[in-house]
Amino acid sequence: MKLKKIIAAVAATAVAVSTLALSAFAATVTLDSEYTGDWSSSTPISKADLQAIGGDVKVVLEIETYDPFGLADQFLIAPMDYDNSWTRVTDQLTSDTVVAKTDGFIGINKNATSVEFVIPAATIDSLGDSGLAFQVQKVIIKSAELTAGTPEAAISALAEDEVKAYCFADDISGYGANAGAADTTADAPAADTAETTSTATGNTSAAVILSVMAVAGVAAVATKKRK
Repeated sequence: MKLKKIIAAVAATAVAVSTLALSAFAATVTLDSEYTGDWSSSTPISKADLQAIGGDVKVVLEIETYDPFGLADQFLIAPMDYDNSWTRVTDQLTSDTVVAKTDGFIGINKNATSVEFVIPAATIDSLGDSGLAFQVQKVIIKSAELTAGTPEAAISALAEDEVKAYCFADDISGYGANAGAADTTADAPAADTAETTSTATGNTSAAVILSVMAVAGVAAVATKKRK
């Protein structure tokens, strides 16, 4: 096989393996297409789906506020262990953006289309098999995107009236973790893309390992052809 063909094969293999490596540490779970009712439960994200990511998991919920008659006085969701008496686990989560009442209900702004938080591996392991569900009030939880995560800020607790104001605010920058948040984007160091490490496993990704092995093989073939 000519060297050009070998290099082309290596490149194709690296792309394919990279795709597999990414899919192993990310998943999107479809939940509810319609409102399930006041103070009802959403469809759960199964414990198996959460554990498949490995370690702490970043959860990004796709949501929609539900107020067809303009009568809602607040929009809320409460993360909970579905199998164990709907026990709320809000105080075990971290998020740079979420605000919640002291009873564990997370406030949802009227314009929100997503909610993001990180659930620790220990909390995931403590869930029943049905996994993580959400008690909802005037919110539809459409899907959940799951990826490997790292701890964020402690969730900001607000008083009842503050959360109600947050739900209908046109500007939420003055609430909780959103208050006075500095923009550090310009100061962030450039990402090192030479090698990726799985947050979930702490091991070098399969894509990197196999790519290195393939390149080594090309080098060996090229050396043999020169002898």
